[in-house]
Amino acid sequence: MTAEGAGGGKRADSRATLEEAAKALGVHYMTAYRYVRLGRLPAERHQGRWWVQRVDLDRLQATPRPSPGRGQGQSPPRWAGPKRRMLERLLAGDSSGSWAIVEQSLFGGATATDVYLQLLAPVLRTIGDRWAEGSVGIGAEHRATAVAMRMVGRLGPQFARRGPAAGGTVVLGGAPGDPHLLPLIIVSDVLRQAGMRVVDLGANLPERSFLELAGSTVDLRAVGISVSTDTALAKVARLAAKLHRAHPAVPVFVGGPAVGSEAAARSVGADGWAADAAGLVQLLRASQPPGASQPPGASQPPGARQLPGASLTPVDPISTKR
Repeated sequence: MTAEGAGGGKRADSRATLEEAAKALGVHYMTAYRYVRLGRLPAERHQGRWWVQRVDLDRLQATPRPSPGRGQGQSPPRWAGPKRRMLERLLAGDSSGSWAIVEQSLFGGATATDVYLQLLAPVLRTIGDRWAEGSVGIGAEHRATAVAMRMVGRLGPQFARRGPAAGGTVVLGGAPGDPHLLPLIIVSDVLRQAGMRVVDLGANLPERSFLELAGSTVDLRAVGISVSTDTALAKVARLAAKLHRAHPAVPVFVGGPAVGSEAAARSVGADGWAADAAGLVQLLRASQPPGASQPPGASQPPGARQLPGASLTPVDPISTKR
């Protein structure tokens, strides 16, 4: 029996579809497709499908794979070059160039969480700092944020996790009057990859709606409020107080660019603080109710460490001085 289409004279087992290649390599289909894009796995497209030669697949299978990224455990030079290039591409509004840097990092062994916490978040903070000091204009900052949003959208499927979620549901939402969505998306993705069940309420949620949606959430485990501007802090303090009254046993975490320390978080009624989403994951696991089970295969997120509290990841480039 011969293969259909181009190369019809070849044996059927001389080539494989990209789906079959992904299964043989033990990776997701999109990872195999990334191998094709980066030139690691030669492939030809025919009749709407990608095909690879078995000999090329065998060659790739025999190639040692890079070790998975370890987030903050990696040495600074591991990310210095990518961060510098990402800063340039984001400020230039270069979507394809920015995504190429992400792909190169993933190909080199980094995880999607590494890309969020070790590459994208620090670069966005640098852009926000430059805006605050006046060396980057508001237009360039917004353009960079738009490119970052597109990259986060493309990375999102990599955070999907199979199997049961950890006990309880974490509700995340933006502070009333705060329109910045990017921190929420990043934190939600990291929590989901860690096997947690998350309800993302989006940015700039009115207080009444926040309380209603949190109250209607089954098995509410914790609430997170993202704050990117100083002007929203007063509203956050009032919201946190109302959440505590309505759900006295549920911890409320407050964080983001406008909340850079444990003292700042507790001053508006938060129950603790952590430097990033990995720290929040660790704290939620440590505070898991007795008898609640972790999802099978749950592992410590890259960069997680013991911290006295938790907050949302401070990654939005918009300055807290607005």
